[in-house]
Amino acid sequence: MEVEMNDSTRYRLLVGIALPSSAKLLYSFLLDVAGGGNGTVWLSSRRLAIEMGLSTSAVRRHLRRLEQCGLIRLTSRYSTEGARMTNKITML
Repeated sequence: MEVEMNDSTRYRLLVGIALPSSAKLLYSFLLDVAGGGNGTVWLSSRRLAIEMGLSTSAVRRHLRRLEQCGLIRLTSRYSTEGARMTNKITML
């Protein structure tokens, strides 16, 4: 059974996780874009950096941290020619 994540639930979840505040803000932004838990986001690190006012390296670092905490799953994607495409970010 999926539980809807309202703002109160999200805040309680984020308070209990040892992450920098900018990583928590990124997670909250991703949840909003994905439409909640189990949603998917198709934004590049560069686009996320612009939206969040962070550097791309900070976004990548925070995405890895969020994945290590089990909050998201990152899936690398490549074209048939082998060119890197936007990561698939799945909210867990």
